[in-house]
Amino acid sequence: MIPNREPRTKRYWIALALLVLSVALGTCHNRALNKEGIDTPTSMVRGVTAPPVGVLGRVSDWFGRQGEWIFRGRRFAEENHRLEARIAELEGENAGLKEKAARYDQLREDLGFVKQAQSQMLPADILVRRIDFKFETLLLARGAKDGVKIGNVVVTRNGLVGRITEVTGSSSTVLLITDQKSGVGARVQRAESRALGVCKGNNFPTLTLTYLDNAADIRIGDEIVTSGSGGVFPGGLRIGTVLEVKPDPGSAVKTARIRPIVNFDRLEEVYIVK
Repeated sequence: MIPNREPRTKRYWIALALLVLSVALGTCHNRALNKEGIDTPTSMVRGVTAPPVGVLGRVSDWFGRQGEWIFRGRRFAEENHRLEARIAELEGENAGLKEKAARYDQLREDLGFVKQAQSQMLPADILVRRIDFKFETLLLARGAKDGVKIGNVVVTRNGLVGRITEVTGSSSTVLLITDQKSGVGARVQRAESRALGVCKGNNFPTLTLTYLDNAADIRIGDEIVTSGSGGVFPGGLRIGTVLEVKPDPGSAVKTARIRPIVNFDRLEEVYIVK
């Protein structure tokens, strides 16, 4: 069964009515503009459509700002990454220049020290620190072929390091003054005192000055140097500074704790006195 279709004339009437309504609204709008009056139909339409249009506009602006922030943030992140890489590169170059400058200053000071020394000084690089953890020793890159002998004294420009105890063709071992088997004749450098004793190691960062007369004039801050007694170490080499004096009322001697002048953990190069 064929459904009834709406007559064409009815559809024409609807289109005609819409056209007439549009013309009427346009005429009212134009008259209102000419008279500078209120366009009621337009105001009604605007009143209905304005709120959603405003909301849509604000939403659009928000998404626009977020999108701009995302793209701008990405550019900032890329620029920041590039700057961080450049800073790291410059810091590496600066560290290298500082190391070269420090090395230059050290060599310059060492050269002055060697020129002032009366004995022949043989520079030696350190190969290994503390070969055996039971002993305070260094392994040097100098040996018998360089004229090194057992008993040679080892120093830096700051002071006494130790003495050679073993020698091979191309290397040698230094027993540090901090080792418990080490003993050095020492004295207080201060002219008013000149107290004598023996400076011994104890496998610790500090030394012990022993065999001091109980009446010896020794004070905190006094400089301790080698005495030259015993014939092993020449006199006048700096050993360290007095940190503490320990009297023993029941004994004829007292002791003192000494901080070595040489920082053994930071040694890079030493000199062998020949």
